[in-house]
Amino acid sequence: MTRTLLILLQHELGSFRMDDPQAERLARLLPSWRVVNAHAEAEFLQVLPEATAVCCWTFRQEWFELAPKLRVVSTPAAGKDYFSVQWPPGVEHWNGGFHGALMAETAVGMLLAMTRGLLLAVSSYRDNPWPRPELDARMRPLAGSRVTICGFGRIGRRIGELLHGFGVKIWGVSAHEHPAPEYFGAEDECFTVEKLDGLLPATDHLVLVLPRTPDTDGLLDARRLALLPPHATVSNLGRGNAIAEEALVDALSSGRLGGACLDVQATEPLPADSPLRRCPNLWLFPHSSALSPNYMDLYADEIAGRLTRLVQ
Repeated sequence: MTRTLLILLQHELGSFRMDDPQAERLARLLPSWRVVNAHAEAEFLQVLPEATAVCCWTFRQEWFELAPKLRVVSTPAAGKDYFSVQWPPGVEHWNGGFHGALMAETAVGMLLAMTRGLLLAVSSYRDNPWPRPELDARMRPLAGSRVTICGFGRIGRRIGELLHGFGVKIWGVSAHEHPAPEYFGAEDECFTVEKLDGLLPATDHLVLVLPRTPDTDGLLDARRLALLPPHATVSNLGRGNAIAEEALVDALSSGRLGGACLDVQATEPLPADSPLRRCPNLWLFPHSSALSPNYMDLYADEIAGRLTRLVQ
């Protein structure tokens, strides 16, 4: 029986677009499948009735009626909130699980850039001809610091693993209890989110990699921000709903927090008049922590492995 993998992964960003050479690579990884890389919605809908699995950024509820053979809808996106559809019986929904390798490098880059003064130097030079004293007061080593990673799933654990190589001590925080990863040492430990308040006063760097759920709305509010030491930094690579942004601006503007990097914001694209844009010691990124030319290659490897196991 011929199985058809139908792809509609067009995007304005090259990292998030599957071009024909990448689709051809995926076809080589799945020799028993017919792989169709659609370049437009009309082409996608024409082949959809034959599709066993689809890879897409968007899937509409009414399309299920056009796909009697469909068993899998897959998206490269990591967020579980990406699709707003009701899944019919017999159709599996797969999110990408490969982002950790890319996002870990971004997270480490954020921490190094803040602790070693890279971001501060660049921003200070705009108005200060020689910001050396300012940097002297703010720079500190990353090695030996305590990093609390809130959202210690696949991505969070990969971030912790990479940070571990810098001599960082890791606290991993999850919604539920999980075993510690193999790379943990004597000073590393896993906790549930109920313990977060007790961890924050001893946290040098707080990294958020949380999904968007009702439980994560405003998780880092004014009260929890006040528990962090004044030198601490906050980095958010999950979803913007997790931080009370007004409280974060207040903490940074008053000097009660050392710095913050936000790859995600509550409203995206960020409005031009957002107070985040004018906040001191806050550096903004446009939801770009996983951008990379090998993004789709990593996804192709993952989806090929999963589809191979699906039919075994």
